[in-house]
Amino acid sequence: MIKYRLKGRKNALELTRQIYGYIDSSNNGQYKYKRKGILSDIKYDKIANGVFWINPKDEKEVTKRLLKLKLRLEIFYLNIKER
Repeated sequence: MIKYRLKGRKNALELTRQIYGYIDSSNNGQYKYKRKGILSDIKYDKIANGVFWINPKDEKEVTKRLLKLKLRLEIFYLNIKER
């Protein structure tokens, strides 16, 4: 699980778009383009604002790309035991 914080950042919307991707439209909405983000090609579950859960095999690539955005990260490793 990865947690990041955007509070106080002036470019929070831009950073959110870079992380999750977004849909861009042009010519008064006539054309739509899907812009990819860091998590676009990775399976993730969004837990809350600034918190998402990814597969541990994707952790190294995702954290490297998030650190390039100069984000502070908190990484939690969860062990779920089956009964």
